[in-house]
Amino acid sequence: MRDSSDPAPKTQRGRASRDRLVEVAAQSVVARGIHQLRLDEVLSAAGSSKSQMYHYFQDRDGLVEAAVTYRCAEVLDRLGAVFARVGSLGELASVLTAFADEYAEQLAGCPIGTLASELTSGPESARRVVVDAFASWESFLAQALARIRDAGELRSDVDPSTLATGLLAALEGGMFLSQVRRDATPLRAALTAGLGYVQAFRQELD
Repeated sequence: MRDSSDPAPKTQRGRASRDRLVEVAAQSVVARGIHQLRLDEVLSAAGSSKSQMYHYFQDRDGLVEAAVTYRCAEVLDRLGAVFARVGSLGELASVLTAFADEYAEQLAGCPIGTLASELTSGPESARRVVVDAFASWESFLAQALARIRDAGELRSDVDPSTLATGLLAALEGGMFLSQVRRDATPLRAALTAGLGYVQAFRQELD
């Protein structure tokens, strides 16, 4: 099995060169997919060479893992910031509706989900990065739902993690169907169903 502990550059110039290489590789992954990443084109666009790449990474899989990590971090940084502000059912619905509206403009599939589908036959180290990314995405939902529960909008016996899993599954399934059909309707239906599932656990007020 490959050792994924690639050495970090020791100089600022080396770090900048490695970062540029990873950034270009991540752009290629987004544009073409993991299996269509062309190493020569990535090296040329990054102004790097094979010897430099093999100085930073043990092999192509190491670069792919770094690119996937970079891309997942981009997505998670944004999701984390957005869901950190969610503290009510109304805010949750608003954020997810805006998410669906933005997605409907391109129907490109979930960034993390798309990587996951490619990595069923890709490098195991990169697949683990995506598994962890999904766990983070789910945790953002769970934390928001816990705040909503603690604010009294959801029943006190609700398990936020279970609700988050169901909601994430609905969103990912909706995005996949919408991508395949080139139509945002499945995602909007999945979002309505997912929010309806959460609403079923609302606290009944006397």
